[in-house]
Amino acid sequence: MLDKIIVVLKELGFEQREIKIYLTIIKLQNQTALQISKQTEIDRTTTYDLLEKMTQKGIVAFKLINNAKHFTVLKPDQLLVYFKEKYTSLENIIPKLNAITELSDEPINCELFQGLNGLKTVLRDLISSKKNYYVIGIKKKYEDILKYFNDQGVIRLDEFNVKETAIVSKKEKFKKLANGSYKYLDAPLSADLTTLIYDNTVIFFIWKNPYAAIRIKNKEFVKGQKEYFDLIWKIAK
Repeated sequence: MLDKIIVVLKELGFEQREIKIYLTIIKLQNQTALQISKQTEIDRTTTYDLLEKMTQKGIVAFKLINNAKHFTVLKPDQLLVYFKEKYTSLENIIPKLNAITELSDEPINCELFQGLNGLKTVLRDLISSKKNYYVIGIKKKYEDILKYFNDQGVIRLDEFNVKETAIVSKKEKFKKLANGSYKYLDAPLSADLTTLIYDNTVIFFIWKNPYAAIRIKNKEFVKGQKEYFDLIWKIAK
């Protein structure tokens, strides 16, 4: 359970030492910097710096007891409100950000995302779009690479009632969406590559470490990839 907590806190922007401090304070409460330093095994100077940083973010607070600072942190439900407020702030400026994007749009937009975090960034965009999508090449081992992130992604896509139309190898085991349509190929897909099409976007996922995703936004390119998908869909069973 602790592993999942750490993964989620990292996704929310906590660094490793901040997570240690947060979990220590939430467990013990009203701790001095020296006590926190000993519990987390982080040197005292760094502990002070991190506490100051987390205080400025509004995650940590302190009160004076006998002229010594004793630190507390946002409780879990308060932390949820904290990040919901940040999400709302971002949501409020989306139209302005989109207006800036539209001014700089190019006929073909090609982006490279590297590393596991790069894959997650692209997948977050897909999930947030709430768009139906087409995909070739889902494999269980790709889900294992994403771990907890994959489980949460499936839950959210089901919540949004997103339709997944997928072509996969016949013997492949993977997590299906509630609103999914699947066809299978007798021959295995040997390349560690997934092609995903949605809206005006095509994404190529490369599942060899250090991992990468290539995202191309272009209506004509999407049209060509969708035609290719439809041809394979007719062959698949």
